[in-house]
Amino acid sequence: MYMLKVCRCCDAIVGELETDDSGIVGVDYALEVTGNVAYTLCSQCMQELDGSRLSYYQ
Repeated sequence: MYMLKVCRCCDAIVGELETDDSGIVGVDYALEVTGNVAYTLCSQCMQELDGSRLSYYQ
């Protein structure tokens, strides 16, 4: 069975996960599984949330 990976910020489909009887294969700790959808962040939203690249002006 396959599960969709969806970005929790922009609702874009990121990919899919394959599941079996024992659980999710290749578990990523950034995933939040609800029903048959795994919520995560896409790369674009992750870059926007990255605080280390910000410039501060005084």
